[in-house]
Amino acid sequence: MPGTPDFGPNFGIGHNSQTQPDLAWRSYAWRQAKQQAGRQPSVQMVRYHMARAGELGMPYATYAALHRIAGRDPAGLLFTPDGLGLRLKRRLELPRALRQYLAPLRGCALLALAPCGEDSAAFLDELRHETALPFAAAGQMPADTAPWQDKAQALRAALAPQRLPGAAVVLIGTKPQDLAMMTAAGLAGFMDHTSFFGPAAAA
Repeated sequence: MPGTPDFGPNFGIGHNSQTQPDLAWRSYAWRQAKQQAGRQPSVQMVRYHMARAGELGMPYATYAALHRIAGRDPAGLLFTPDGLGLRLKRRLELPRALRQYLAPLRGCALLALAPCGEDSAAFLDELRHETALPFAAAGQMPADTAPWQDKAQALRAALAPQRLPGAAVVLIGTKPQDLAMMTAAGLAGFMDHTSFFGPAAAA
């Protein structure tokens, strides 16, 4: 297992600077992964996991932490509208760099949440048409002020068409509220938009 990944700047207690929303989860996940590591995986298993991380567009350390905590391989990526970097103008637009990043991903279902108030079926049709990407399903993005139970229900409804358990899905978003949604729905983990897309997010 490689060294501890970079979790960003370390702010002291009471610091008001904004940090990546997934900072706390990634720190927790990495600590849990190290505690649960037990015996070292075989070289063949490490190679497989490295290849699988590449198929999912994730750093190996993030994939390894997700796998150890969830106890299984991620089978779905669920994007919030901001997590996809969508530009909602007259028609939906996904930046070219992000579209190119998602195109080669393999072995996982691409899922999305429609902007709050939009019809999820119509959003899914438009998303598929405008991006030419095989998004499998879309659900409704809950409002930030929605009760905990409603957030959990909304995210689980997005997974239902693919019959995916929460432990098989990673949420990609941008806000601290997204991390709370991940917890409410019992998903495998959370990645910040910038952490997931890397340099493509800034293109």
